Amino acid sequence: MTDSSYKREYKEGKYEAAIGTFGCGLVFLFVAILSLVFLAIDVDFIGLSGWGYWLFIPAFFIILGGFEQLYTNYKYKKSVKVAIAERNYQGTHKLENIALEVGIKPSDVLRVLLDLRESGEIRYKFNPETGEIILGEKMEYEPVEKAKSESAEVERVASGERNYCPYCGHQLRAEAKFCENCGSKIQ
Repeated sequence: MTDSSYKREYKEGKYEAAIGTFGCGLVFLFVAILSLVFLAIDVDFIGLSGWGYWLFIPAFFIILGGFEQLYTNYKYKKSVKVAIAERNYQGTHKLENIALEVGIKPSDVLRVLLDLRESGEIRYKFNPETGEIILGEKMEYEPVEKAKSESAEVERVASGERNYCPYCGHQLRAEAKFCENCGSKIQ
């Protein structure tokens, strides 16, 4: 089997925040409870007392989906932490290799790594020349004031034209090809 014919299957789920899902479920739940209150006090606001209690059903499934997302995030974090631990929290590694090992899309591995670094569970930074992950290196985020004041317009620019990452605002080294903080390609 050649490398070009080999296709790696990634897990179906995504690593994303569940707060929006829970918020939506709570809105449905609130309206359903409100409809029961209206039914009890005999108020007919837009007919809510007649149909609103049916919103308990979607509220249940939406909140259940939020818990499923939390569980998916937990599994992804656990898989990435195991992969990093197997590397003894040291060395230089490609994000794609870690993603292939754990079976998670590279973009999701990157999000997991960022969350793990933010919570202090692992230390790493990106190599500014190759974009590889350097485990065990502490990343000191240095935002540039100019990056904060400009619009959030995302564009690729040469690092020589700007002294900060257009994605996260981190201070760049001269002629860096990748941001040390977020791993974004600069050139």
